[in-house]
Amino acid sequence: MTEDEIFEAIRSDAGPDVLPVASCEAVAEAEEAIGYPLPSLLRRLYLEVGNGGFGPRGGIIGVRGYDFWSSDIFADITESAVEFHTESSGRRAGMIQLLDWGCAIASLLDCRDPEGAMWGWDPNLCCLDHALFPQDITFASWLAESIGRDFAEPFYDGYFEVSSQDEPGSAVSTIGEEDEPCMWLPPVWVKGRKAGIWERRHQSDD
Repeated sequence: MTEDEIFEAIRSDAGPDVLPVASCEAVAEAEEAIGYPLPSLLRRLYLEVGNGGFGPRGGIIGVRGYDFWSSDIFADITESAVEFHTESSGRRAGMIQLLDWGCAIASLLDCRDPEGAMWGWDPNLCCLDHALFPQDITFASWLAESIGRDFAEPFYDGYFEVSSQDEPGSAVSTIGEEDEPCMWLPPVWVKGRKAGIWERRHQSDD
């Protein structure tokens, strides 16, 4: 789908909880906090469709003035951008928390990439070192995948599938144990979907 097609599909069926459109000033404030422009599709959706409340589960977070499905941690994307810039690791600087799935699991948008690469954040799987991971999908493709889908599970189908490497006890947490590096192999994501064992082994061989 083209960006125009995705935009029209979202606008024609934005859902019952879509919020009034964002102001140009609030969008500009968010971009200043991020340090990068928003992907053109997201910027257009905020200004012409609604300040959040659309997309997967009607849960995309908006800019200042967003007051509905706010994250348990961040009130809006501007607040997440400011917080990410203060992290000592710098891993999430230039990103925003776009959707909060609950249980500290989130979808992040990397605005440093003009196409808007999507990342996942899940500190529950292993340790904070492995909480952030790329999903190999752009914002536009991620949003297109959500059209007409229920998104019954966080991210995409198969997220909670258990492999031998994901079984309890196979992960080694480094929280509070910095002298012992984590030996857990994080999931591999291909085009927004969790890869199987073969793809994971193939990546580790590379």
